[in-house]
Amino acid sequence: MAPPTRASAKQPKPGRALGRRGMSRAEAAAAADAAARRSAAAREWRVWGEWAMGAAKVVAHYGFIPLVIAVGVIKSDPKPSLFQLLAPF
Repeated sequence: MAPPTRASAKQPKPGRALGRRGMSRAEAAAAADAAARRSAAAREWRVWGEWAMGAAKVVAHYGFIPLVIAVGVIKSDPKPSLFQLLAPF
């Protein structure tokens, strides 16, 4: 009696050359092309992410004090004029 075979194992079709992983050359080429596209997309996301973080750093650096002043003016009870707000005395 022959040993049972696994049902999930791929059986090659006659006349079809299979590679290391049981794929035809066309399937392997398509898989490599898809992997290259994913890799390119990941690089593109990384570049845009670095640019966005750099821009956010600049905005946070130069925008923090004006934000605090604006919130202070909005929340204060007697609203100061712009001259009173910016005058050093």
